[in-house]
Parts: sequence; C-alpha cells; structure tokens
Amino acid sequence: MTPPIAVPAPTLHYQDAGAGAAALEKPVTVLFAPVTSGGTALGPAQLAGYGFLVVRRTSPGSVPEVWDDKGKRWLPDQPVTPATPVALSYRDGDPNPWLGMLVAGGMTDTAGAPAFAKAVAGYPLYTLRGMFTAASGTPAAGPPGAQLTFAGAADKNLMVMGPGQDEKPENATQTRVLLKNTGQQVIGGLVIDRNAPGAVVTVSNAAGASVLLRADGGIELHPAPGHGVVIAGDVETERLTYQPAGGGLKRTLT
Repeated sequence: MTPPIAVPAPTLHYQDAGAGAAALEKPVTVLFAPVTSGGTALGPAQLAGYGFLVVRRTSPGSVPEVWDDKGKRWLPDQPVTPATPVALSYRDGDPNPWLGMLVAGGMTDTAGAPAFAKAVAGYPLYTLRGMFTAASGTPAAGPPGAQLTFAGAADKNLMVMGPGQDEKPENATQTRVLLKNTGQQVIGGLVIDRNAPGAVVTVSNAAGASVLLRADGGIELHPAPGHGVVIAGDVETERLTYQPAGGGLKRTLT
C-alpha cells in the first residue's frame, strides 16, 4: 500500500502594507517545503495534480469559502472540495521546491467583481493550504498557513490624491485630496463629487469647519460648532438676510 502524501503548511512572503496586512496590489509568494510519501520527496512526475487553495471568512462566525480558480467563484469549503486550486510550479533541488503566486489585486469573479478585498475590522480573513493529488487520484490537503488580510499599499500614506474609494480614474464620480495625521485620521481635505450636470466641491477640516460650493452655484460656509466666520476686510452685498438675536422670523436688509 502506498503511504499517504504529507503536505506541509505554506510559507507566505508579501509586502507589508501596515499592521501585518499584505499589500493588495502586490503578489503574495507562496512556498511549500518538499511534499513527501513515506519520507520520500515527490516531484511533478509522481503526482496527478498540485496547487494551493485559498479559504476566506467574510465575518466572525461566517461559513468558510474556498476559491475555485477555474470557475472563478467562491464555494463552501468542504472536506472534499470541487474547487480547482491555484497552480504551483516546481524547482528541483530548492529547499522550498513548490512555488506559487497569489495576485489578489488582479483577480475577479465570474461577474467581474474583485475576488479579494481589503480588510475592514479584520475581515475578510484568508488562509492558504496545499492540495496535492497522488498518481492514484487520491487528494491530500495540508494544514493552513498563517492567517492573511489585505490592505491597500497606499493606505499608510499620509496624503491621498485620486478618485473616490474603490473607484478608478476612468469611471470616477469623486476626486479627493486628503491629508492624514500620523494616526491615519483625515485632518483636512478637498472633495469634488459629481452632481450632473455640475459638481459639489467641499473643503473641510477635522475641527468640523467646511466650505461648500453647491452644484446650483450657491456657496455655504459652515464654521465648527461654537465658532463663527471672521471677515478681515470690506464686505459688499446687495441684500442681507439675518435672524434677530432674540429669535423669530428672519429679516432682510436691502
């Protein structure tokens, strides 16, 4: 009887986008130590198939799903999964002879939507495991490697300039220039939102003050609560509408 295949856990190498998350835009290198049967290392000639599976949880307690690389879809993760693994290559003589690449930022599902996403509150959470098939056709799955989350490579930058969140320049409905502090909190920004046939322009800061250019041509000044608007210079106006200090209906001076 042929001894079963022993599959090691994968080792992952990736660009750290902050707090241990992998940069979504950069490939994750997936390495496996030798796969053995009865202590003998196996190569491609002794196997009917080889690759690695990606499993995700989209939220705490959610049912794990596995990526089907052929069908380009997420399936329920089962003991005998019908999912096609991501391909591996073999480097004879290397200490980690099995090599693969997970290019998460460029992968889409059958609907054309991104297959992988940046983590929000720690999810989606991903793990990878090897899937090797003996020449007899018997599959063998290895243990999962370290848990993996993704973040944008530019997320740790203190300045953001470009289209709106998750938008591309060719179909953007928003453009932003934002400045963050060292804690990654936005402290000021200029945001332009499409509002056909025009646009809404907002300049704001972390204190709560903002200037709004409305799509209809109106201008709004919003000081932070407890603060006012100071004009250090002459003011020329045609009409002035105000509310008396004692309350009541607004009045207009002409």
